[in-house]
Amino acid sequence: MSREHELQYQLERKRREEIERKRASEYSENAYKEISVAFQRMKDEEYDSYVPDEMTELERNIKQIERNLINDVFAARDLCYQAQRIVNSMSFLVRAAKEEAERKERLLFIELQRQREEAKTKLMEFFYEKLSQIKNPQIANFGVSDLEVVKSKIENEEISSEAEVISQLEKVSEQATEKAGKWKAEKLAKEKAAILSAQIDFAIESVKKEKFENEEKKNSLIAEMNTLKNSVTADSSEKEITEKLRIIQNSVDDSLIDEEVRRETVKAIIKELRSQEFSVEKPQIFGEGKESYVLIKAKKPSGKQATCKINLEGKLNYRFDKYEGMTCLKDIEKFNEDLQKCYSINLSDERVIWENPDRLSRTQSVSSDSNRRNM
Repeated sequence: MSREHELQYQLERKRREEIERKRASEYSENAYKEISVAFQRMKDEEYDSYVPDEMTELERNIKQIERNLINDVFAARDLCYQAQRIVNSMSFLVRAAKEEAERKERLLFIELQRQREEAKTKLMEFFYEKLSQIKNPQIANFGVSDLEVVKSKIENEEISSEAEVISQLEKVSEQATEKAGKWKAEKLAKEKAAILSAQIDFAIESVKKEKFENEEKKNSLIAEMNTLKNSVTADSSEKEITEKLRIIQNSVDDSLIDEEVRRETVKAIIKELRSQEFSVEKPQIFGEGKESYVLIKAKKPSGKQATCKINLEGKLNYRFDKYEGMTCLKDIEKFNEDLQKCYSINLSDERVIWENPDRLSRTQSVSSDSNRRNM
């Protein structure tokens, strides 16, 4: 007797969740390392003098990622996406600042601080003392001209008290912060398309590093990202583009998880066939995309055969062949039961798509002839 069945396979929810968690954990750990390296490089290059708020936010994100790598890997993954966007935007902002020679302001600020030795009055000495205590890095880029005005007023005796000096410096700090905010908003608006494109490029490179069994699917996802990148314009909604990119990234995760689920299923089937004394050939992958399937061939010394096909969409097709009598059904029953009980694979929607009872019929016919001869 020979029989072929088709059914749906699915790992138990708990096991699939473990695979999803492992995938999120691996991604987050790698991203965390890359982001941490980028952050240290930015500190070394004095990014906090140009984008202090973003540097503070990025540092906070890194600490949150670190905590969630243990407590909540899915939250860690989302924070990694957010941190990578911050890194991209900061790179553009700092590059723009340097291109526009904002560093000249900083050099002027340093020169202004050096002039402390030339102070001729106690009030000017007080001004320089307070200047050295300023912690707002944005003043070095956007407040030097205002500081020069304060200095000039002191020299011309338009400011006559320490309280006035403090008040003027606070005002300069507020104005510098406001100027920095306006400059940042203008640059981000101007460079929005470039920043969004850079985020998509980063995601594309991440996908290229992934090991897909299904290269067609991998190329399809990369093509989707490139299409999204080509659609970006200065008028694009950052929220909309980011959400579309996130959907594609989720598809990447789903595809890789589906492949891992199939690998687990293939391993379970091989173990089960071997437990039934089948000799199993090395599994092979055939086809592309949705049509791809893993083929498993197995044989017993008696000549009995088993063939299984497992695709990525949860479909399992198996055929038990070259059997005599009802032993075929017994092996199939054990195969199904063990996959579910021993290997946490849920099977459903089973249907027989082919059956050949000839060998069973011949066995019954031989038995009947023998009985007639003995009568």
